[in-house]
Amino acid sequence: MLPSIQAAIFDMDGLLFDTESIARWAWKKAIKNHGYVMSDELYNELIGRDLSSREKIFKQKYGENFPFDSVKAQRVTIGDEREMREGLPVKPGVLDLLNQLSNLGLIMALATGTSRIRTIRRLTDAGIYQYFTTIVTSEDVAKGKPAPDIFLETSRQINVAPLQCMVFEDSFVGVQAAFQAGMWTIMVPDIKQPSPEVASLAYRVFNSLEQVGELLEELFEKSTS
Repeated sequence: MLPSIQAAIFDMDGLLFDTESIARWAWKKAIKNHGYVMSDELYNELIGRDLSSREKIFKQKYGENFPFDSVKAQRVTIGDEREMREGLPVKPGVLDLLNQLSNLGLIMALATGTSRIRTIRRLTDAGIYQYFTTIVTSEDVAKGKPAPDIFLETSRQINVAPLQCMVFEDSFVGVQAAFQAGMWTIMVPDIKQPSPEVASLAYRVFNSLEQVGELLEELFEKSTS
């Protein structure tokens, strides 16, 4: 049984925005330009992780001489160019869910591995920046997901106990991080479906944020009855 939920903490990429397809394309292109090839399976290992973890993964795969900084810079440049040119699609159900949570009086925060500058730009361009009272990025913590640091720091900043926080995540490492932080997680997978082990760490797994509304109505009706 859930305790009284006071806050909703969102991941961003792959959850609020359809960023992963552009990110995968940009990583593959940048890596190819440097003489390497990246599989979809390798990209899946990167999802939800911070840059230091991604660098370790690449160097384990390609060797210590892999030019990570150069690849990363090119990936950001070409990815942002495409994003600015084509726009960044908002996932179905995002606006309705944010409005529902706002009407329920929950504090809303964002916990993302993306840089603060890019995060604010994306939220502002989508017209949803004003929903989030707090934004915590990987720049604010020592360890990225699957370590719980980013969620615990968000909990600290909004002054809500972890057990009273509901997390919305799409990635495996994000679900693991939220579970370790002692929070309730709603998982909405993006590119890859979770294993039974990962799914078991989440309170619920949905195919879309559009499906979350009924659950919230049920939970909050019970808490007020």
